[in-house]
Amino acid sequence: MQLTVKAPTDQDTTPASATAEAAGLDLSGLDRPGPRIISLIPAHNEEEGIVKTVRSQFAQSIQPALVIVMADNCTDDTVQLAREAGAQVVETIGNTAKKAGALNQGLALVMPLLEDEDYILAQDADGELSTDFIKNALWAFDVKPNLGGVSGCIVARTPTNFIERAQAIEYARGTRLMGRQGGKVHVLSGAAAVFPVHAFRAIASARGKSLPGAAGTVYMEDSLTEDYELTLAIRHLGMDCTSTSRCPVVTDIMPTIQMLEIQRLRWYRGAMESLWLYGWNRITRLTWGGVAFTFFSSLLFPMALLALVLSWLLWDVAPNPLYWFLLPIFMAENIVVAVRLKDKPSLRTAILFVPLWVYDNAMFIVYWRALFNAVRRNARVWIT
Repeated sequence: MQLTVKAPTDQDTTPASATAEAAGLDLSGLDRPGPRIISLIPAHNEEEGIVKTVRSQFAQSIQPALVIVMADNCTDDTVQLAREAGAQVVETIGNTAKKAGALNQGLALVMPLLEDEDYILAQDADGELSTDFIKNALWAFDVKPNLGGVSGCIVARTPTNFIERAQAIEYARGTRLMGRQGGKVHVLSGAAAVFPVHAFRAIASARGKSLPGAAGTVYMEDSLTEDYELTLAIRHLGMDCTSTSRCPVVTDIMPTIQMLEIQRLRWYRGAMESLWLYGWNRITRLTWGGVAFTFFSSLLFPMALLALVLSWLLWDVAPNPLYWFLLPIFMAENIVVAVRLKDKPSLRTAILFVPLWVYDNAMFIVYWRALFNAVRRNARVWIT
């Protein structure tokens, strides 16, 4: 089932309220003065983390007017636990579009009741917001004009094995890079991000015209990475996107190599497919350049290793010992971020260097596989 988003008018505000109330929503929180923040949390069988997620919403220094869990085809205790934690719960109807479909159904209920200066906080059901997340996101909107979204700064939950530690270091590297770039981000993360209502209305109005997707919807339901596609949509409408370290969100990470592989295949393929959808233009050309650089970087080590082996076998040329002095340079970034993680096993992993080097090159292989899957149009796979 696909629901569209409409702007409120004097004629349809009352019916919209009735529709929301019929879905079981208590709208009394909307009586507060604006701007108001509405939290939407899509959840599919998230009983293990939903309580912490909801509680982090109510622990905000600026609390949301409504905290709504969009329970999507749940077969566990997500609905009950979310209600016990204080959230309002709406169960999706006929949704086959996973997270994007659940969010669109939630937006169709609340958007007609909101003003353009209100905000939507979309958050995954396995994350915990810092206490001042909303406060600092609103601060970002105040200091940076023309923002279409503020993304949370992703922090990995405390790792327990090597695969998790490698992801934690990877996320921390991304945060440092974001800081050096002044908050520029290529994706408003689905883990947690805040959007002005006027931006969502502009997207819904442009779908099927200047933007791809079904008319009247905000999230593109035929996308493996709805947050990445949404970011492209926002940027193509002339708005900026940012992230700030003032808005950390602690999120789950993949505990096994098999789950990580499935996740990254979806992420990488979804990003490539979204870029193909928008094509080459002034908005996407830098991103295309980043993709090309990633593929080029993935080939550097195999080419260097091949050159080293050939020089040794054919010309008996041994590697220069000075090359070893380059090793600390490559290790430095990982060691710095591992120290900031304050996790001794992660620091040991960074110092050893080789395990993280293997991890990074394994992710390059997954990157290539994602490209092949996209080109060959292989079946899409989600983590269930």
